[in-house]
Amino acid sequence: EAARDGSLRKPEVLRSHVQRMMRDPRIERFASGFPHQWLRLAKVGMFPPDKKLYPTWDDHLQKSTVQETIAVFREALSKNLSLREFLDSDWTMLNARLAEHYGIPGVEGDDFRRVSLASEARRGGLLTHASILSLTSDGTRHRPVHRGVWVMESILGRSPPPPPANVPPIEPTPAKSPKATLRMKLDAHKSDPNCAACHRKIDPLGFAFDAYDAIGRWRTVEIVRDGAGDNPKVDASGELPDGRKFADAAEFKKLLLADIDRFSAAVLEKLATYALRRGMTVDDREALAALARQGKAAEYRLGSIVESLATSELFQKR
Repeated sequence: EAARDGSLRKPEVLRSHVQRMMRDPRIERFASGFPHQWLRLAKVGMFPPDKKLYPTWDDHLQKSTVQETIAVFREALSKNLSLREFLDSDWTMLNARLAEHYGIPGVEGDDFRRVSLASEARRGGLLTHASILSLTSDGTRHRPVHRGVWVMESILGRSPPPPPANVPPIEPTPAKSPKATLRMKLDAHKSDPNCAACHRKIDPLGFAFDAYDAIGRWRTVEIVRDGAGDNPKVDASGELPDGRKFADAAEFKKLLLADIDRFSAAVLEKLATYALRRGMTVDDREALAALARQGKAAEYRLGSIVESLATSELFQKR
């Protein structure tokens, strides 16, 4: 009726309708569809983990990892939580199967519920979800470069340049040489001027999560099949191009939180792309910047950001 009589054009009427729609059960389509697109969750299981290397991974666990991420997004949307919760938090959504995978006790049943996280759980935020950590792996091992590219695109809203042609594969460690982590082998690429510039930007973003294996389990050593001697310790430290350093994933997440405006702008652009069903252009920059300012004024709360987008001129003239 509001659409027919024209009252929907009034900002206060439109806002009330948007608020009603966000309370409607049909919002579930958005609560599932958007994180799937934004975080590329369809890629989970694209490279099934090797059963010999990861015997605990099965279809139930795979579905549970995706459901955690969707449930966290749904919780943030329904409770109007800050986008900061996606970067780091002291809670997540778990069922018994995923809690067992993470080594978190006291969770029973297959239904997902909000669970408080102790610091020793080494979880909190999207980047420690097994869904994200597995989709940026290849089924046999973690892929720091893939993880770095994912962070750059999904969290920072930037697209890395394409890799140069004819990049040589990573050579296995000789049988009598000490075992080396994948990070040690990737360092060789930094000596190649064709690779160095991009790797300095991408690699630290992925190295931050080297303490998580290909299926998202915490570890302190990397299981290496080639070479001799003990398995090497994981090194999750790094330095960003701007000179800021971190010792591990926890410190890296703090650096991301310090860049909350960049993350908020990235999420907003992903939301607009999803809502308008098209990529953003130069003509959209002013509208997106205005929405970003509104999001900041609303303390980066997800529900408020979605509401502002849905009531914006950018969305109305789609």
